[in-house]
Amino acid sequence: MSTVDPSIARRLRESRRPSTVRVVVVLLLLFVGGLLAGYGWGSFGRMIDAELDVPDVSILIAIPVGMLLLIGSSIAWGAIVIKRSDIGIMYGNAASLAGGGVGALIASGSYPDPAVVAIIGVALLVLAVICLALGGWAAATRRRRARADEETMRTGTLATATVSDKGYTVFHESNRILTTVTFTFTDRQGVQRWVQRMMTINAADPIENGQETRLWFDAANPGNDRAIVVELAHRSPLRVN
Repeated sequence: MSTVDPSIARRLRESRRPSTVRVVVVLLLLFVGGLLAGYGWGSFGRMIDAELDVPDVSILIAIPVGMLLLIGSSIAWGAIVIKRSDIGIMYGNAASLAGGGVGALIASGSYPDPAVVAIIGVALLVLAVICLALGGWAAATRRRRARADEETMRTGTLATATVSDKGYTVFHESNRILTTVTFTFTDRQGVQRWVQRMMTINAADPIENGQETRLWFDAANPGNDRAIVVELAHRSPLRVN
């Protein structure tokens, strides 16, 4: 028994922005998973070279636990990224690579000649820095794109756009579809134009061919796709802010 429509409550939960605490926890799990995997795989060669009668239990535990953590936290990170446009996949990659680099450097300390494993560790850390930089660049690009869209909606020419191809047929197991939707509109010179936008469409709010929406464009350059904002697509972005 509930005084709130359970379907509405479910949609609210699904659309809720992941908290900063959740982001930090998943990044830490990615780092720890990378650390264990980096240490385990980095130490594996030493265990083979030593020809021990009793294998090093810490190595045998670190590898599967680290890989499981990486897989599970990567899935969790992907779910977070969909709902937050200020972060991206690259931040998760940076965390796991940084962990792997640190783990490999720790493992290199047990080798008589640690050069090879140490170089791998340093290389992973360099890749982590590159992923972090790419993630920051991508986030900045998304912010600039959002500001440009807001400016177009404020100063652009308003037109009515119609869905000419909704990009899907039916919903299957998932109640959400990622697809390319085609819209058509007529500019001020009477020229019919088409524009496509990637959208996330929910079964509870489907799109139909012939559906109308507002569209803003640059009247001085109506062919400039980057200066076109379709309200329907703007309201249903690939990633939620």
